[in-house]
Amino acid sequence: MKRQTFRLSFLASLVCLDLGGLTLAMEGSYWTRFLWAPFLRIFPAIKGIPPLDLYHQGLWALLPLCIFVFLYAGLYNDVLVSAYDEFISVCRGVLLCSFLVMAMTFAIHGTEYSRLTIGLWAIYSVVLIYPLREFDKMIFRRFLLWLAGPERVLVIGKGKAMDAIRHVASKQPFVQTTFLESLPDDESFKQRLKSHQIAEVVLLQGHISSATILDTAKICEHYGIPCRVVPDLLEMRRGEIIMDGFCGLPTFAIRSLSLYGTNYVLKRSFDIFLSTIILVTFSLPLLVIAVLIKLDSKGVVFYTQYRMGFHGKKFRLYKFRTMDADADDHIEELKKQSDRPGPVFKMKNDPRVTRVGQFLRNFSLDELPQIINVLKGDMSLVGPRPQVLWEAAAYDEHAKRRLRIKPGITGLWQVSGRAALSYEEMINLDIFYLENWSLGLDLKILIRTIPAIFAKEGAY
Repeated sequence: MKRQTFRLSFLASLVCLDLGGLTLAMEGSYWTRFLWAPFLRIFPAIKGIPPLDLYHQGLWALLPLCIFVFLYAGLYNDVLVSAYDEFISVCRGVLLCSFLVMAMTFAIHGTEYSRLTIGLWAIYSVVLIYPLREFDKMIFRRFLLWLAGPERVLVIGKGKAMDAIRHVASKQPFVQTTFLESLPDDESFKQRLKSHQIAEVVLLQGHISSATILDTAKICEHYGIPCRVVPDLLEMRRGEIIMDGFCGLPTFAIRSLSLYGTNYVLKRSFDIFLSTIILVTFSLPLLVIAVLIKLDSKGVVFYTQYRMGFHGKKFRLYKFRTMDADADDHIEELKKQSDRPGPVFKMKNDPRVTRVGQFLRNFSLDELPQIINVLKGDMSLVGPRPQVLWEAAAYDEHAKRRLRIKPGITGLWQVSGRAALSYEEMINLDIFYLENWSLGLDLKILIRTIPAIFAKEGAY
């Protein structure tokens, strides 16, 4: 079976599962809202119980619209998307459908649908559709490997972009990648395409002339193989390039890494909303932690320190104190014992850490007071960690780019190994976050933060 045919079959199965999940979700939401006694005691059906057929009729009209919304939300674009990205996409698609349904209920006269039922339908839809899609993906991947083997990709070129492609390809179990530093002659290239059953060719423009790229693309076209080109500008500004147009000509535009306009408002609103909820929810645990710190050792409850923030602006960072009161007086003598190379101090068995402080650090509870920094506007919930001043002073030009967005309580490298990562890995992950920011990425990092905390990997 050809890969394209297999892919279309898989997409058809996704559509069927989505329709089934939406239908079951409507059945479940109707039963919960109007027939489940414990729920009715809390939310009584004051206007009576409508017939189930009324909701069935609305659902049959709604299902085609939902599929179009899912298509718009990208749920049928990348069949090998990660589980976290899948969850975000499903939530986004169902949320859009819910908003449309709510709007339609206001527009329909003569028939009244329960808003609470629609809300339950949205929740049940996510709970049903996400695991169904993940199970379908798992089955699809197994069959794809069994019937067609891994997809073979040929990458030609060298430099920073090649290193990035190697790193990404190493995490793709269903893609078999071959790397060449230079392009073979035409006959050898054709032979390799046929003998290795290459499904796709990727060329790095910085080390291959434009004329050669066009000739290679023509050969690939003859064999029906997609040919992609990584522009040479990505060697220096990977992730900051967007396609643009100028006077009718295709151009590359270098976008700003700093958030502004709608993106800034969106991220800031999200920070304020979620930070307020966290502060209210955890007010009692915060009080308990403060009491334990006072009972465990002498000194203040909160530790404050100036850190380097957005665009190099200094701000006062708040944390629960996890060390002895005179810990800063001993930093110079301990710097030589740092467990992480580079201009960053991290020490696994720091003698200054208190007993309660060690517990707080293991589960990152000492960072909770930084919610205040978020509400003040000094920080964001997600972003590069704020560095102490002497560490930030040693930044090179590459590392300084992480100062072009507000620092965060958690970030990409916190959910990728924390202090177990090297200095270079930490900086590269922060730069990747800057170059690829989206609200979906923030949500994914926040979701991954919880298991990362309990795993305690690199927490010290």
